[in-house]
Order: sequence, then structure tokens, then C-alpha cells
Amino acid sequence: MDRLPTDSIADADLARDARQGSEQAFLTIYQRHRSPVFQFAWRLTGSKAAAEDVTQECFLALVRGVAFDGGRATLRTYLFGIARNLVLRRLRISEREAEEAAEAVAPIDVLGDLLAAERSELVTRAVAELPLLQREAIILFTFEEFSLEEIAAIAGVDAGAVKSRLHRARESLRAALRPLLLDTKTIRDAERKCL
Repeated sequence: MDRLPTDSIADADLARDARQGSEQAFLTIYQRHRSPVFQFAWRLTGSKAAAEDVTQECFLALVRGVAFDGGRATLRTYLFGIARNLVLRRLRISEREAEEAAEAVAPIDVLGDLLAAERSELVTRAVAELPLLQREAIILFTFEEFSLEEIAAIAGVDAGAVKSRLHRARESLRAALRPLLLDTKTIRDAERKCL
């Protein structure tokens, strides 16, 4: 997902102003980038509490003067890099907590909602069971819509390594979710026979 150059220039100016103590600049950055950083951290850790901590630490690191160069990367890419490093440190220090995301959606189609929730849980579990580097690549590419080059910048590797991680992650997910794919095909075949 490409950003307009004016966005990155505005972000660079805001980052500079925030480091110099501008509360408004910090709040603008926080409002723009908090949700995606939180989602990324939550998907990597599986814990809302850990994701909230990582998000807070990420923005504090930016304000404390961690150097940001708007000519090298977008602020979004930079913040994801900080968040990634904080998550990795957190995972090395302590065991992660497993929490499920709570959704407050009123059920309309109870059976359909149950099946969708079960499928979603299977996919979420399959992604969570991927090795960390593969999980990171699939989350950044699929959910956050970063390009290979942006992911490479966040992870500090070349684009070829990211491509390899994505391929291995997709193969692992395909194998883990094969029963789900077969069940879906069986259900469709049974529905066709009933019609």
C-alpha cells in the first residue's frame, strides 16, 4: 500500500515536532498510526495486554528521540519496525499470553456464525502456530498490506528473504488448513446433492 509523498513529509515534520515537545504533533501521529501498530502487535503476540504495552512503548520510543529519517522510510514502516523489535524482545523475556479477540456482533445466522467463527479460529490458530518470522511476514503482507520491500525494511532483511518466508508460511498454512478446505468442499457437494 503506497503512501503519498506528502504524507511521509507531513509525518516526518510531525515526528520532528513531537520530539521537540509538541503535544499536538504527537497526538496526530498517535491517531494516524495507533490502530495499525496495535493490530500488528496483537497479531504477533496473541495478547491484547501485550499489544497495548508494545503500542505505548513504540510511541514513547519515537518521542524519546529515536531517530526517524523520512528520506529512508515512511513513519508507518518505521513504527512497525520499532513495534517488531519490542515484540521480539517481549517474546524472548516472557511467555506470551493467549487471548481471543472479543467481538460483539449480534448473531443473525446462528449456524453460519458458528461455522464462520470456527473457521476463523482455525485460521487464527494456524497463523499463531507458524514460526515467528513466517507469522510476521504473513501478518505484514496479508493483514497490513505492506509491500515486500516495506516488510524487508521493517524486518531488516532483503526482499528475497521476505518472499521465502511468505512462501513457507503459505505452504504451512495450506497444510494446516487442508482439513478445513476439504470439509468446505464436502459441505458444498452435499448441498448441491440436496438441491
